[in-house]
Amino acid sequence: MNLSQSQQEALIKSASQKLGVTEAQLKTELKNGTFDRLLSTLPQADAQKLTKALSNPVTANAILSSPQAKELMKKLFG
Repeated sequence: MNLSQSQQEALIKSASQKLGVTEAQLKTELKNGTFDRLLSTLPQADAQKLTKALSNPVTANAILSSPQAKELMKKLFG
C-alpha cells in the first residue's frame, strides 16, 4: 500500500500526538526503523511480536494490506 505524501504526514501527525512525541522524533525513529516510542507503549510480548512482524518485509506488507489496516487508514484519512 503506497500512501501519498499528505497521507504520510497526516499519519505521522496523528501518531506523534497519540504517542506524545514530536513529529520530528517520530520521523527519525521511522527512518531508523527503531519504532521505540510505539514499542514502549505496548506490552512486552506485543512489542516483540510487532518487531518481528515489521522486520520481515513480506509480513509487514501483508499487515499493511489487511482489511483492518485499510479500514484504519480510511478512518484516519477520511
